[in-house]
Amino acid sequence: MEENDSAEDDSQLPQGLLIDDNEMEDGEEQPFDISLPASHSYMGPAQAADGCARAFEPGWLGRVPVIAHHGIVFPGETVPILFTQDADMLSHSVHQDKVFGLLCPDEGGVMASGYGVLCEVYEVLPPADNPEGRGDGSAPLVSFKARATHRFRCLQMPRRVVPVNAFERLRFMEVRVLEDVNFGDPLQQVRLNSLDAQRNDGSRTARRLRSMDAMLTPWPLFVYEIFDFRRMRRKIREFFKSMALDNIPEDPLELSFWTASNMALTPRDRLALFVVDDVLLRLHMEVRLISKKSVLCCAACAIEITRRDYIFAMSTEGVHSNYINLSGIVHDIITVSRVDNTRSSGAASAEYSWFPGYAWTITVCEVCRSHVGWRFDAQRRKLRPQRFYGLCRNYVLPRFDGNLPVQPRTSSRTRRLTSRPPDRAQPAGGVWRSE
Repeated sequence: MEENDSAEDDSQLPQGLLIDDNEMEDGEEQPFDISLPASHSYMGPAQAADGCARAFEPGWLGRVPVIAHHGIVFPGETVPILFTQDADMLSHSVHQDKVFGLLCPDEGGVMASGYGVLCEVYEVLPPADNPEGRGDGSAPLVSFKARATHRFRCLQMPRRVVPVNAFERLRFMEVRVLEDVNFGDPLQQVRLNSLDAQRNDGSRTARRLRSMDAMLTPWPLFVYEIFDFRRMRRKIREFFKSMALDNIPEDPLELSFWTASNMALTPRDRLALFVVDDVLLRLHMEVRLISKKSVLCCAACAIEITRRDYIFAMSTEGVHSNYINLSGIVHDIITVSRVDNTRSSGAASAEYSWFPGYAWTITVCEVCRSHVGWRFDAQRRKLRPQRFYGLCRNYVLPRFDGNLPVQPRTSSRTRRLTSRPPDRAQPAGGVWRSE
């Protein structure tokens, strides 16, 4: 079954969720402001975190509060946080160092990998929006926004592999910040700096100058092409051009993390990109993955859900973002314009919507009824796009060149029991949970 993604079809959206377009001064179409999801305004007004951020050099050793996460988070990603349990410990860390760690699972998503990412808190919800308790006897809340900054390796991991859920409670651990090696252009030392103005990316003159530079060395040009960051950056830009992304980073390190964050990859590929410490090698791996044709399939039954061609950006952060619901569950979302073999479940709601102006509806797989994401319908008829979908990256896996996706170790029944819509509160269990 294919979801009806017609922009004019709002028959499944209750009239109470529609906003009269007469409120607008003209009848022109209104494009969605993609800066709104990146600000996570659905969490309420926030204020900048007090104090100065700590600077971490490669090789830094220290103790930081660490908690398990459901997947790989790359430096540069934004992570919204809502804590109930261990609130005092985390609140102290936020006000003192503004740093905590997310421990990443292995490629199967079950065992702890020993790798993680340091996150720096940059905004905290004020007391008015973050009360001491919810009024129902539950624990006080700690809610803030953080940005991943550095990869780290845990130094106190047990010799035997342990389940990642053993780290659901916040604990202090010894970690070492990992280095990202960036060797730069190997022809930098032999080229004439006076000609740098002519070395525009992709120009014929730039290619001729690079060929002349290689003549001054013992190695042919094709050897240096392997280390040419600009060539890989052009391929990455070409790939994301179809997704209407124009804020692609220029720095090689930032580009390597940003690309990994915005690609639809298997957990194995994401972990492989995370652990590699060579920026150039990471970019080569990403370009190789870009060259493969892929579709996104249900992680439970492997039925096709959408194609890579339908992925597009609804946020300034890219096609992927992390969002959180009222229960503290973090959802890893990729936005697409069209899906197949899915059906809607439940009524539409605009409460706590990650995309202001849109109402969400739960979307499940047509074959196995597993939760795969949400459908978002515009509340204004002039708002564009009128409809799109947010798919949970853990619930849809890519299939490359006709190969079946790697199946997760969790059953579809477990997913149906644990997944919830983005804005529907669950009974607080006291821990920060993630899916």
